[in-house]
Amino acid sequence: MTASDLPALLSAALIGTERAPLPTPGPDATGQAAAGVIRDDPAGTLLARAALLTLAATAGRQPDPPAPAPTPAPADPRPEAPARAARHLPHLSGTLLHEWLTLCHAHGYRVPALHLPRLLSLATQDRSLRVPLARVLGERGRWLAHHAGNAALAHADTPDEATWNALSEADRDTLHRVLRSLNPDAARRLLHTQFGTERAASRKRLLGAVLETLHGDDHTLEPLLDDALDDRSPDVQTLARQILQRLPHSALNARLAGALHDPGTPPSPRDGLSGGPQARLSHVLRHAHPDALLRATPGGSPALITLARDHHLLDDLIAGTLTHRHQPLAQALLAHAPTPALRALADPARTLQSGLHDRDPDLILAALAHHPTPWTPGDSHAILSLLQDTLRHVEHAYGWPHRWRTLHDQCHHLHPDTTLPPPLPPDAPHHAQSVWHDLMGTLDTRRQIWHDFKEHP
Repeated sequence: MTASDLPALLSAALIGTERAPLPTPGPDATGQAAAGVIRDDPAGTLLARAALLTLAATAGRQPDPPAPAPTPAPADPRPEAPARAARHLPHLSGTLLHEWLTLCHAHGYRVPALHLPRLLSLATQDRSLRVPLARVLGERGRWLAHHAGNAALAHADTPDEATWNALSEADRDTLHRVLRSLNPDAARRLLHTQFGTERAASRKRLLGAVLETLHGDDHTLEPLLDDALDDRSPDVQTLARQILQRLPHSALNARLAGALHDPGTPPSPRDGLSGGPQARLSHVLRHAHPDALLRATPGGSPALITLARDHHLLDDLIAGTLTHRHQPLAQALLAHAPTPALRALADPARTLQSGLHDRDPDLILAALAHHPTPWTPGDSHAILSLLQDTLRHVEHAYGWPHRWRTLHDQCHHLHPDTTLPPPLPPDAPHHAQSVWHDLMGTLDTRRQIWHDFKEHP
């Protein structure tokens, strides 16, 4: 019996040793060794001989030829992040990891090679990491992403058609977002080239990325977006319309502004205008860019506000002002509707100070939505002190009002060099001490990361 007799043993096993005799071992050394394997019953003998022959066949197998060595990673002109800054990487996740990657990019570094496998693995699970990681991968990181099968990060430049078509819809979305961050012109060229051949779900993803990262130079996409107003997918039509509304000088905004003072403008579902004159005017005030509306209104902001009030549509004009974050119109509307949102948009700094003075979390949160991050050290100290004061007697998570918890969740925007308030008193409840300890620990880690990067400009 030789190793090639294994099929005979398999046949005997399938038939059963009670109905078929054991195959006779062959005369060679392997067969003679198998003949010497005898157990108390035929089934046990069959299994033992099969094990021996399997081992003999495996032991005698020639090793597979080695795979060709991959092309080495190209040289990268950017230096690795210094070891002192990189020491934090194994312990970071979530917003702290995002901040580290952002600082690494801002200082012109790339991720040290030692940490690339873990970060690439994390990026496969957390899509929000992919764009900040792509900025600091470097050539070696892209090379490793290619060999790890992460095509979206491996091709952080304009891909050829074959590469693009080989990507999943999710990876195409990721690659498009990466390109919009690293090379916006290339991203716009890619959209012009590929958009028309994509499925509706992919077209929706691509336009969603444009809307979320809109830039003034995206006006070059207007022909594509105008065509998308006739897309067979209603979701794609809506996204194209929203993007065009955010571009102040788009033809769509000009058409909407033209309907502002002309009740006889016919309905145009393509532009979002439907229903009677009042419904169409409501849509114009709520969705058209305020710059376009003001250009079409000789009397400027006062005349536009009067028009909206006369038609009982002031809420629509306020909603449009907030959507487009139009500060001049927000300031003009304050006399008619001094809401927290309008106050915050019109004068974020003054609104924040009012909110801190009045201990009004809604006003504070509304103002912070318009503040650059990180917040200033002075504002950060005031916010931290107020949070501590509202936390000091809290005994459980839901004992802290929701709006204060929301503000606490934004504390990754505190300035790392914030002057800290005194510690909580020793008799503060355990929950309050735990929340404060975690917050101070995070702030301390951020301070170390910022200083480590500053030491190596």
